[in-house]
Amino acid sequence: MFRRFLLALCSLAVLILFAGCANQIVVPEVLQQPLNGKIYTKSNIWYQNPAQISSLNYQTGRIIPFGTEVIPVKATDYLLVFKTKDGQQYTILFDPQLMLVPMRVYIKQMFTLKPREDYIEGMNKEVVATMLKGLIKRGMTKKQVIMTCGLPPACRTPSTMNSTWIYYLDKNRTFRVVFRGQKVKAIININDEELK
Repeated sequence: MFRRFLLALCSLAVLILFAGCANQIVVPEVLQQPLNGKIYTKSNIWYQNPAQISSLNYQTGRIIPFGTEVIPVKATDYLLVFKTKDGQQYTILFDPQLMLVPMRVYIKQMFTLKPREDYIEGMNKEVVATMLKGLIKRGMTKKQVIMTCGLPPACRTPSTMNSTWIYYLDKNRTFRVVFRGQKVKAIININDEELK
């Protein structure tokens, strides 16, 4: 137990060291934010500790809902810090080797200049309520799954053209979303049991 704690502490120290030495990235420039424009989350962001959110977006804990207005604080090649309007600060620890994209691309995947109303236009209100709770149901579209869970990590799902997307519940457990065409056919956990 102590060895795991020590290993986690050393990993965090190395990440902080890299983050301190990494290039500074200006989020509004990456998004080409207009003067007086606002930035919003593009999909639900899951977290247990707001200071240590995995870029793999583990699907457990609490949710920052898609369409939440955010204020960027700091971005480097290894971390992304932002606040919500209530003043709560969040830090995403970014691992480019697992995400297989640079931070600038990740920022475009996570944030948008469009408010929630633009994204949900024409969607069934019950489906939107389900998405905001972080739940996936049969019949949802790929776009709706992305808004609910984020893009699937590229280290497990190299292309969104795949008919199966793999998401992490935590670092040891995954679940699969199976599509038929553009719609969800099934949601299957790591033990091949269908999720209800």
